[in-house]
Amino acid sequence: MLSAYVSNAQDRMITGKVTSAQDGSLLPGVNVKVKGTSTGTISDFDGNYKLSVPEGSTELVFSFIGYTQQSVVIGSQTTINISLEEDVEQLEEVIVVGYQVQKKSVVTGAIASVKSEDITQTPIQNAAQSLQGRTPGVLVTPVSGQPGAGIDIRVRGTGSNGDNTPLYVVDGVQMDNINFLNPNDIESIEVLKDAASAAIYGSRGANGVVLVSTKQGKSGRTIVSYDGYYGIQEAWRKTPLLDANQYMMFHNEGSLNSGGAPRFTPEEMAANTTNTNWQDEIFQTAPIQSHSVQMSGGTETSSFMASVGYFGQQGIVAPEKSNFDRYTVRLNSSNKISEYFRAGSNITFSREEKKGINEQNQFGGVLQNALLHDPLTPVWQDDPDVIAEYDTYPVKPANQNGRYYGISDQGLREIVNPMARINNTYSDDASNKFLGNIFVEATPGIKGLKFRTDFGVDIGNWENRGYNPEAYYNNVNQVGASSVYQNAGSYVVYQWENVLSYNKKMGDHSIDALIGTTLRNGSGIQVGATRNNLQIPGWDYAWVNNGTDDETQKGNGKLDWQNRLVSFFGKVGYNYKEKYMITAIARYDGSSNFGPNNKFGFFPSVQAGWIISQEEFLKSSDVVNFLKLRGSWGRVGNERIEAFGYLELFGVTPSYPYGTAQTMVPGYGITRMANPDLKWEAAQEIDLGVDVGFLDDKITATFDVYSRERQDLLGTLPVPGFTGVSGPNYNLGTVRNQGIELAVTYSKRSGDFHFDITANGSYNDNKVMEVANGDGRIPGPGLFNTQGQLMMEEGHTLPYFYGFKTDGIFQNQGEIDAHNKEGALIQPDAQPGDIRYVDLNGDGVIDNEDRTNIGSPVHSWTYGLNIRMDYKGFDLSMFWQGQAGAKLVNGTLRHDLRQGQNYPTRWLNRWTGEGTTNSFPRFSYVDANHNYDYLNDMVHVEDASYLRLKNLQIGYTLPEHISKKAGMSKLRVYVSGNNLLTFTEYTGMDPEVGHGGAWFGFDNGSYPQARTYLLGLNVSF
Repeated sequence: MLSAYVSNAQDRMITGKVTSAQDGSLLPGVNVKVKGTSTGTISDFDGNYKLSVPEGSTELVFSFIGYTQQSVVIGSQTTINISLEEDVEQLEEVIVVGYQVQKKSVVTGAIASVKSEDITQTPIQNAAQSLQGRTPGVLVTPVSGQPGAGIDIRVRGTGSNGDNTPLYVVDGVQMDNINFLNPNDIESIEVLKDAASAAIYGSRGANGVVLVSTKQGKSGRTIVSYDGYYGIQEAWRKTPLLDANQYMMFHNEGSLNSGGAPRFTPEEMAANTTNTNWQDEIFQTAPIQSHSVQMSGGTETSSFMASVGYFGQQGIVAPEKSNFDRYTVRLNSSNKISEYFRAGSNITFSREEKKGINEQNQFGGVLQNALLHDPLTPVWQDDPDVIAEYDTYPVKPANQNGRYYGISDQGLREIVNPMARINNTYSDDASNKFLGNIFVEATPGIKGLKFRTDFGVDIGNWENRGYNPEAYYNNVNQVGASSVYQNAGSYVVYQWENVLSYNKKMGDHSIDALIGTTLRNGSGIQVGATRNNLQIPGWDYAWVNNGTDDETQKGNGKLDWQNRLVSFFGKVGYNYKEKYMITAIARYDGSSNFGPNNKFGFFPSVQAGWIISQEEFLKSSDVVNFLKLRGSWGRVGNERIEAFGYLELFGVTPSYPYGTAQTMVPGYGITRMANPDLKWEAAQEIDLGVDVGFLDDKITATFDVYSRERQDLLGTLPVPGFTGVSGPNYNLGTVRNQGIELAVTYSKRSGDFHFDITANGSYNDNKVMEVANGDGRIPGPGLFNTQGQLMMEEGHTLPYFYGFKTDGIFQNQGEIDAHNKEGALIQPDAQPGDIRYVDLNGDGVIDNEDRTNIGSPVHSWTYGLNIRMDYKGFDLSMFWQGQAGAKLVNGTLRHDLRQGQNYPTRWLNRWTGEGTTNSFPRFSYVDANHNYDYLNDMVHVEDASYLRLKNLQIGYTLPEHISKKAGMSKLRVYVSGNNLLTFTEYTGMDPEVGHGGAWFGFDNGSYPQARTYLLGLNVSF
């Protein structure tokens, strides 16, 4: 006991403060140790430390993540203050490349990266939107402008007539989308664009891979931050429509051109007082808001990041019936258990609640009805005589709290009062998602060797409910019996991955390698039911148990699915002096989705790079400070098809007469043939790239050229009709995508002024090389319930519009007569003012044999421009984005000869006499020439190219000395606007929506993007 007392008496107390040499900021959590002993402490939140040092100690060692370790001689000092230098090597930009991170300078694949500051620069609703206009070669398009709608992403073009969705990997767990994420939780997003980089994900990498890394805690004091905004949305434009007077004059003209009498007399036209603008009725201003609170911190041995978030958006169409709410909670943690083990987890929970209106429906959509409904009908019917008539209808007209909506008397059929449609729209969706990943890392004492095991789980459930009340809309559009539907589903996906990695530097030589396994098991169930003739009407009672007991009024369904994947993968990389790099990757996958003869597939790749600027002849250059050439080849697959698609199906077949009474009964038998040879689509790609930096990286650029061929596309093999079954799923197609990508950044720092501008663009050429089904083409869907207006065909873009070429307007009878084949009129029913069609096959007849490629909905050009500048706390950013080369079928120009619909003012440019126009036909109720009911390149197909100011933001950050006095480390306020300007020739609602799936390009009244004005706040404590 005496010796212990003497020893303690000889200890010396040393105190001090640790700061950053770069900016003088205090550094909490710094390790302070007596060299050669286990005696130590860590600095507190204010950077202060206090350490009892044994007699004879000579040095203190200061270490902190992100800073260079420093030693200080103790001598006779009792106060030692120190400033730590940032570790330049650690600070060099790194990017995630699949199971690893790499220094950006030595990456040899085509990988685009978006960091957290870019993600949060523009207020977005869906994390995937952050890729739009910032990642060349990645086409990002909203499926719809409706709140909660998804995002369609194409990496280097459309590669399949099936699923083109990229694989998403969130903190190591693979999934189908990232809609559920809070954008403020994301640290970075990397897109593996080339097949060589994506090959590490094998059979799931053919559509590209999107790697999402969420924010992690950092050593230091605990930081609490709030990021939020509140804003107002409005329609960015409305389609100009005929007003009441124009409508009546227009329809009088149509009736006269059809050989009839004027539809409206002068007296009726003068007496009319109704001029309903249906777009003004359905479009409203609506709020949007986002709030996120984060807390993060840690020490050298442990760290954490926790957050809660809320996003809410009401729609600009019927906000009470079209809205979306998302609630998120996240907890990420990492803990060093011992010298050799580290464990951690990334856990998030998300709940989404959504209401939606019917859109993209040629008859029942709210927006389509608003565009086509006549302006003579009032929103509400207040005429007592008409109300008395409505009261006699056996089915009560649509009403709100007993007040009837107006009903058109202009011969409208499917088109109804859009406000009545909104009132009778009832749809609720809710979903929950839990995503968790637990990991353990072991470093068993061999330098550079690490083993990591990850167990991830993705669990979700959802339910939706809808109600269609009994209502009379017009004399041909009635809902005679109320109905309700309910659907619910759940799924569980487990993923277990084990990776052993090793890296070693031997002089000028560096090797890194890894091997790993993946076991993935997913299963789910979906159930649904419908009921008609609800016993108690109303949304509050719209449940299936309120339906009638009549079995003929019931419907029930169930669907189960299961998917399993087993994988083995490896990677070996070598570089010499960080000048010459080569990497080889291989993955061997087995999937339950494919036939017994093709369960497993092998997916290899190779990459190489040469940093020319490291060569002696370029090292001394004052202009080029970095120059790297890189190239790669890889093979990847696409296993995204229905589970067990190779199996023979057995189900209900057409009814047949049975028994002496010859009663028609349903049959049961084979409905689809089997194909045990079914396998995944496979893509091979060559990529060549250049990365360059000029003038000390004031200017940097990346350029890529690539060629990718997707083989074994999935389709249905045609079989003779007499078999009575569908053909098997079959590998029958090849698609090629070739393109170039360029991104250039200029950065300037001058005192308090900072300026950055990044421009990027890409071009992709898409072509179907083979359709091995005997026809050389596969028809897709069409407009207004028709088939074959989209087409997949050898030698053409996937897909393209299959319609008629036109050659102007017949100005007089002489031109009609001159359009002949050996004296026979090619268009015998044409009149002056009608469209002249091109007789492509020269047989003198305009028929389906003259249909051809009249445009594609696939954009070949994408581009973006991002400008940022800041000066003494003020900041300004501007983000432009655009696409070019695609066409859209504008379904809002629909002309139904049976209805008294309204029309866009574009129809005012119609042909009205010789020489008036050569670009739009005459207006008539009789259309023997098929000016309107065929898909042609004059009336329906429009250029969908656009350039849009996606975001303009102005902010101000309070000086640090002022914010600190208020107890804050940072306070920034900003105003922001989204979709402020749009330049486009497209006359529909919005050129940027209507995408999704392999077959797209029809605008039947798409829900447009909103223009938004926001006020935001960023504050940290």
